[in-house]
Amino acid sequence: MVAERKDWFSVSSAMKYLLNALLCAALLLLSGCIDGDEEIFLRADGGARVLAIYRVPTLLLSVQDAEDLRSSIEKEVGSSKNLKLLTNKIEKQKGNRVITFEIETDDVMALEGVLAEHDPDLEMSKGDKILHAIIGRMIVSIEGLSVKLIREVQLEPLLDEYLGPNGASMLGDSAFRYTVHLPDAVVSSNAHEVLNEGRTLKWSHKLVDSSTSPIIMTLTAPIPIPWWVFVLVALFIAATIWSCYVWVARMRAKRDGAGIKK
Repeated sequence: MVAERKDWFSVSSAMKYLLNALLCAALLLLSGCIDGDEEIFLRADGGARVLAIYRVPTLLLSVQDAEDLRSSIEKEVGSSKNLKLLTNKIEKQKGNRVITFEIETDDVMALEGVLAEHDPDLEMSKGDKILHAIIGRMIVSIEGLSVKLIREVQLEPLLDEYLGPNGASMLGDSAFRYTVHLPDAVVSSNAHEVLNEGRTLKWSHKLVDSSTSPIIMTLTAPIPIPWWVFVLVALFIAATIWSCYVWVARMRAKRDGAGIKK
């Protein structure tokens, strides 16, 4: 009887050790493995290109989930007439699923409302939830000769659902990083780093912090004026000066003609 109890305790201890080892392995897989990089290029002609790369452990994103996400990107972004989906793929690399999508548009205003509003009466798939969470909400507005962009990324509901209320503590140094390239120096922003004489802005947000508050990025930049506008202005000024010269010459001619008659 004593021998059986010892065997039971030894088996129980082994199971606890195994569970702890599996938990530690899961923590190591999650810690520092969920991250993302987005790079946005705003052009002088008002167009834009977005390249996004996200890495998620296969433990959290199954093959079916990955295909569902890829289909959601194709449906939500690829079907937009003002956006061109250049890249949309999900690959498995070293225990992670690497999500890559690239978008191009001739009008930066098209990025506002890029995703359709979700019907609250319909259940969202995991792919839809991930896509809406990482894209977030973008507002683009024109203020005088400047364009203002505000983007809000709300990750808390997604992290709570798939990692649990305290799951964010497992994320370690995992972060989402954003880079925006501008044709001209920024007027104002809340960027963490400003480079290239104000034309490159960088943000880095740790997911452990984003589990309790949204990621908010703002910037105001001058609206680029195309070169042909300056040419038109120069031609207009030249035409105005020429018209004034012709008018003055005619007035002098009339005055001189009236003096000769007298």
